[in-house]
Amino acid sequence: MSNVKLRTEEDLVLLNCQVGDRRQVLQALVERVLAKGYVTEQFLEKLLEREEEFPTGLEMAYPIAIPHVGGNCRQSFLALAVMREPIVFNAMDGTGKELPVSLVFMFGITDPSGQVDVLKRFISSFREEKNLRGLRELQNERAVVEYLGDLLGEGLEVN
Repeated sequence: MSNVKLRTEEDLVLLNCQVGDRRQVLQALVERVLAKGYVTEQFLEKLLEREEEFPTGLEMAYPIAIPHVGGNCRQSFLALAVMREPIVFNAMDGTGKELPVSLVFMFGITDPSGQVDVLKRFISSFREEKNLRGLRELQNERAVVEYLGDLLGEGLEVN
């Protein structure tokens, strides 16, 4: 993840998240980072616009989504929603395929040139089915934050 460090903490983890659609889960995650001052008021709007134009669903053993947007970010961060029931995200490969996503990794970075490095780190860490399954099975936010720290290494700053 080159020099990009994403900050995460327990209150940026939503376990057993139950919402109606991807817009609602993104809104719930953005509310958490907005409350910390990590993003500007425009972050959600830009994130939703980007998600429509460039979907972030990724087909893996358990489909995941990695919503993100350049700009409107004051502190690089990672927020995570573990869904109680999967919600639909469109595949990032441009096929328009709908994926039932159980894990939503939303990140923001202060230097958008680091986005590709962050995405590469995520994809290599979450390629393993056991890593995704492990995340889905954890029952408390502290355990999730520590697990993410183990998976993402020095690219994650845990508070």
